[in-house]
Amino acid sequence: MARKATIKQKSKPVKAKAPATAVSRGEVEDFILAEAELLDQGHFTDWLALFTADGVYWMPSEPGQADPMNTASIFYEDRDILEIRIRRMSHPANVAQSPFPRTSHVVGAIRIEAAKNGTVEVTARQHVVEYREGDGQRLFAGRCRYTLERVRGRLKIKQKRFDLVNADAPHTFITVPM
Repeated sequence: MARKATIKQKSKPVKAKAPATAVSRGEVEDFILAEAELLDQGHFTDWLALFTADGVYWMPSEPGQADPMNTASIFYEDRDILEIRIRRMSHPANVAQSPFPRTSHVVGAIRIEAAKNGTVEVTARQHVVEYREGDGQRLFAGRCRYTLERVRGRLKIKQKRFDLVNADAPHTFITVPM
């Protein structure tokens, strides 16, 4: 008896849904660009809302600084200290910063370095121009390293580290977050 040839249909691969913690490059880029826009517009309370409850903002004072605890930093501020800074900057009696400095961020070379267990490590290059009436214009440039976490479906900053190209150079008082 002759066997009938049967053709097996190849099943189409089923695309697995990305876990809720997955992140796309576009989402990360949009997040970092939105952060820069909040800073440029002076929306510091909204900027602070981008941080996790235990978030940290760090600007080392030395190239390659490994530890914020054993070497002084330009900034090393947790969420509570950032809240105090923002309240102080926003206070009407803040004559030291009147008129308030203006900034313009240029952000590029955004890269996702690693992503696992709901945490995303990202690097980006930033150039920040700050203008203060009477003091003129200053340029800050460097590499930012972000540790982002997804909290209730939204990206949040667990740590932002801004390594200035000239971190070890003398700086006059830096008051606004970069």
